[in-house]
Amino acid sequence: MTEWLPERLPEDIEAERSLLATCCAPGLEREAADVAFRLLEEDFVHPAHRAVFRAMVRLLEGNLEVNAITLKDMLAQADDLSRVGDFAGLVELLSAEEVRNPQILADLLIRKRKFRELIRLGAQLVRRAAAEEEPPEILVEQAGQELFRTAQGQDIRGLEHIAHVAQDSYQKLLDRLEGRGSSGLRVGFSRLDTLTQGFQPGNLIVLAARPGIGKTALALNWLLHSSMRFRAHTAFFSLEMSKEEVFNRLLASHAQVNLKAVSQGDFSENIHKRLLEARDELINQPIFICDKATITSREISAMVDKLCTQSNQKLDLVIVDYLQLISSPHDSRGAKQTESVRIGEISRSLKLLAKERNIPVVILSQLNREVEHRQGGRPQLSDLRDSGAIEQDADIVMFIHRKMKPVMDGEEPEKGAELLVAKHRNGPTSMIPLWFEGEYALFRELERYSDGPEG
Repeated sequence: MTEWLPERLPEDIEAERSLLATCCAPGLEREAADVAFRLLEEDFVHPAHRAVFRAMVRLLEGNLEVNAITLKDMLAQADDLSRVGDFAGLVELLSAEEVRNPQILADLLIRKRKFRELIRLGAQLVRRAAAEEEPPEILVEQAGQELFRTAQGQDIRGLEHIAHVAQDSYQKLLDRLEGRGSSGLRVGFSRLDTLTQGFQPGNLIVLAARPGIGKTALALNWLLHSSMRFRAHTAFFSLEMSKEEVFNRLLASHAQVNLKAVSQGDFSENIHKRLLEARDELINQPIFICDKATITSREISAMVDKLCTQSNQKLDLVIVDYLQLISSPHDSRGAKQTESVRIGEISRSLKLLAKERNIPVVILSQLNREVEHRQGGRPQLSDLRDSGAIEQDADIVMFIHRKMKPVMDGEEPEKGAELLVAKHRNGPTSMIPLWFEGEYALFRELERYSDGPEG
């Protein structure tokens, strides 16, 4: 049975041309960027228009001017210039009528695309139902999921009346007041979870420390707690360690087995049994790891989107280790300027990832060397390395402070530590005492300085 489709799917080729021409018009750079990052390639039907849109997005992502000349160059690089009829065809395409508000055209193209998707979904459902090869309950569930994804789309909300905002927001306040939990992701550290009400969707959270202090260990502890206790779907991007090293740290922390022994394969039968049990528990957790050493923030966003699409499950937490190692695309503005500008561009893109995908993003960061020479050695916001816009973009900034001293043979290393919440956009700052068991790569909260670790 062939799928029924109308002779002509909903489309508006002239609106596509007009939108592309408008986005190239002088003085509309901001409007062009807003429209381009709102639309999908699938919003355009004509192959030439899709090629021009792809080239335009690449130019805007690199903060480059969009005009006929730059588009021609970008199309040529992608071997797409012939798709638009070479430069003459491109000029002809961009000669379409311009409009004062390209958002209106964007709304129209998104509406047409959703109609096309609904038609295809309906045709697929008809074919599968007629085949009677799957239970109707499964067809209904899958069709509902597809319809929900189509309804959500990639739209960015515009202005909303306060009455609409108040309904959801006030209900969340009531839930907290009545003890029904918070909208944030709890990471298993009671003081921190109480202070932040969990890591909130849309927040960019910076965890910074000097090298060797334990920021990766603490971040992995958060990931492990949230996954094991709350079945949170988590993603860890490691730009410094291999995925095997990340797994070994998680294994050692969860089994509470000496990390060095795990890495060297030097352990007893009893420890081996504990490791096997911990491994079996870990492999059933929704934890995803990427250890690509050279990765851009754009690639991180793409991987997050791909994972969510494939698994049909929204991520609850993304952790990136660490900020200064993230690469910049060669065509980006930051790649051609100072390191602080480059880092600021990356932090802004990670903030957008958090906000647009509505998930908390934790980014690890190094500190400047100046903190080592300060009395007491406690970090402060000005110590963020190549800080640029990091402090401005971050909703929460935390530092790990430990008194590091040379350890002689047989001497116990210093285990006391502090988690300094130096910035908290939506709540108070604080100092949370911690206990670091380095042999397990494991942090715990302290009840009081004189007490041992909790749990």
